[in-house]
Amino acid sequence: MRTTILIAGAAFCLATAVPVQASDWEDIKDPAALRALYSNKTFKGKDYLDRPFVGHYRADGQGVMISQGARVPRSWSVKGNDQVCVKLPWESPCYRFQRHTAKADVYRVINVANDMATVITVEDGVPQF
Repeated sequence: MRTTILIAGAAFCLATAVPVQASDWEDIKDPAALRALYSNKTFKGKDYLDRPFVGHYRADGQGVMISQGARVPRSWSVKGNDQVCVKLPWESPCYRFQRHTAKADVYRVINVANDMATVITVEDGVPQF
């Protein structure tokens, strides 16, 4: 009986799961689009440990990330046609971006060094910092 319930529960979960299709995401390979993505925008998401963060980025290349009460200044620049590199006090990671095809404010940020992806929402505007 217990095994039947477990199998039925697993089947239900598989049947109701919404798969992430590769076709749901479109690569951003335009330096102007990447600059626009970072110019006076606020990023919201969760890191790989499921901790919320907010990033604010100005058109002048300056930004700040707020996570767990800490504010970390940073600067950003476009590299090539498909990357944005972020200068932090301890490293300078580069990222590729994908836009969700059905949700205009949802993006996937992919770390070039390790292929780890984070889903974020992007909003217009930034506070003073």
